Amino acid sequence: MAAACGLLLGALAAASTNMNGAYVFGNPSRTGTYSTEYTDESFTVYSEKIATQYSQTYWIMQPKIPLPEDVVAKFNNSVIAVTGYEVDQVFRDVDGKETGSVPIYWAYNHHYVAWINGRADMVKLDKPDYSTGHPRYWKAVEREGTRLTTNPKILSPASAFISEGNGGEFRKSYHGYPRGYAQLIESPQVFAFTPMQIDTRNREYNGTGFKAGPLPKVSSAPADAQYSGLIECPCSTRRKREIVRTFALCEGAAQAAANADVCYEGVASVLNATGTVNATGIRADLPRGCSIVPGATASAPATAYFNTAPSGAACPTASAGGVEGTMHNLVRLHVAVNATGVTITATGPADVWFAAGFNAQAMAETPYAILMFPDGSVQERKLGTQSEDHHDPGTQLAAQVLVASNTVAAGLRTVVMTRALAGKTADHFTFTGKPAVLPMINAVGAGATLEYHKVKGPATLTLLGSKPACLCVGKEQGKIDGQAFPMNCNPEPQSDLLQQHNPSCFPDTYRGGLQCCKHGNFLLDADQEVPPGVMEYYMKFKFYYQPYDASYHQDLPRWYFQTENSHTEYDVPACTGEPCVHSITARTIGGLQAAVPADVQKASKGYKFIYCGGHCHTPSCLSLELYNGETGNLICRQEPVFGKGTGDRFEEPGYVALPPCLWGDEPGLLPPPVLSWDTPVMSIKRNNNTVGHTGEMASWQCRIAVVY
Repeated sequence: MAAACGLLLGALAAASTNMNGAYVFGNPSRTGTYSTEYTDESFTVYSEKIATQYSQTYWIMQPKIPLPEDVVAKFNNSVIAVTGYEVDQVFRDVDGKETGSVPIYWAYNHHYVAWINGRADMVKLDKPDYSTGHPRYWKAVEREGTRLTTNPKILSPASAFISEGNGGEFRKSYHGYPRGYAQLIESPQVFAFTPMQIDTRNREYNGTGFKAGPLPKVSSAPADAQYSGLIECPCSTRRKREIVRTFALCEGAAQAAANADVCYEGVASVLNATGTVNATGIRADLPRGCSIVPGATASAPATAYFNTAPSGAACPTASAGGVEGTMHNLVRLHVAVNATGVTITATGPADVWFAAGFNAQAMAETPYAILMFPDGSVQERKLGTQSEDHHDPGTQLAAQVLVASNTVAAGLRTVVMTRALAGKTADHFTFTGKPAVLPMINAVGAGATLEYHKVKGPATLTLLGSKPACLCVGKEQGKIDGQAFPMNCNPEPQSDLLQQHNPSCFPDTYRGGLQCCKHGNFLLDADQEVPPGVMEYYMKFKFYYQPYDASYHQDLPRWYFQTENSHTEYDVPACTGEPCVHSITARTIGGLQAAVPADVQKASKGYKFIYCGGHCHTPSCLSLELYNGETGNLICRQEPVFGKGTGDRFEEPGYVALPPCLWGDEPGLLPPPVLSWDTPVMSIKRNNNTVGHTGEMASWQCRIAVVY
């Protein structure tokens, strides 16, 4: 069984030569001693200047920074083995000389991502990449045809991604690798860097230590907090929020309605009705969350019921008595589906053609459509595309509907049709007996023959049965400051954020985090004046290295996993009773794909862990645990070490260091856990939730070695 990574602090070296002093790690062996002193050659890189005002976020890709000339020359056309690094944030004078470290309670490092690039260029992505943790807007792309090394065990020679222990814990979390392991880069040339910093320096306070500055009303930080509430990226009134909800009937686990108001809105929307009854309560016979409960009779209104029970019945997958529903739009369409077939009743103007298309919101989706004409004929078509200057009526299909009646009254034509559930061809729409919300289009022509329509529009057809149906919320829900809100919460077993109805999953309940902390944003409310004064400082990286030796060094590709599973962040809701501990759990479905090419995985036996560093935020982090999902064996446990407020450098009260787990064959280290590429893993994250927190993170940033 893999040994637990419980923190054994021991006695630290009295006189460390490290840039940031002595370090500890989380899983020392009880036999021997492993030294965290860096002894290799090193070089230092400073970021571009960071300049911010109080409450302002700095989060942008800086211009590329050349590596020291001697390092570039030394490793031109050869490979450097980076064995570790240290990070700080520092003030510098006009001559570039350091004048001191910047306290973490003045400038909070929310996170950073960085690259050491050789023959690679940074390319901006069309949309953020959430697969690597914090949304990444850039990636390093190797220049084609420039690779010199032919060693297949150097997995990514053009670039090394730097991200371990990369938040408020960055200064006192160890970033070194056991001997024989390193990140390998061919012909290193430049440093690329994207920091996310939050200015929390109280401009009104000139004393020692920390004193909170002004905060927006939405901040959860208590008055006596040892941290600024700004580090949790509160969504102040400066942010413009737009909520555009879509709804669907669903089965199993899905994006649930966040609260009763969303439930009521959704039911009214999918039923095209305002006469529904709204209710909230606890019912064991209904699924947890939002349900549409049909009325006792056909004329009775349906009930939108928000069930707050801890658990409940499963969402129905079909209705024994069939489903039916009515669309009221340009065309009135009633559809009834049962085991024997489908009855479609369409009503529109008697003297022109009218039509309805199924499962689409635009002609560009080329849906199946039924068209009714004044001469009593009916056509079924697969529609073509449409633009302002082009109208494609598409292709007429083989007839499947049978016209049961065609009547005219008061200027309206009503056509009753029947057909089988299954479509006659792949281009015919297929109905099921399941409750559903179907996107629709409908149109009315200007004359008796099929020409460009006089009026058109999207619509919705909701099919319900006699049983309650589950209402879920679609993916495209809203925007913050014009940017689409990422609906990335996954269902169990991948994540339990949806099951917990975590507020971070939904734009209307989102209170703080990355979406409100974009570059340049001020986190104070609109009616709060930003205090004057600009703070200027730099990030500092010190990299340790050796010349690459193919007989000695093994490459360390990145292995990454989020306990918040693709959502990147989550809320820690305040507790309502003891114990005040909040937890989330995530599991992989199959193995987790590390940054290792598929052909290397196929040719190898698996991988072994060498370094694992978690990422969580001050001030509520309690623990991170990583398990082998097949055996249940603990791989790594991390517990933060909090600053004691002694006045010493890096001892700011309440701020964390995260001692990583290390494995190797040196004295003081445990042997590495070995996994196959398809071995699932499980992660559990725990937080103190005496008060609520937003924008919390729970990721694993590990380094592995391929087992050949």
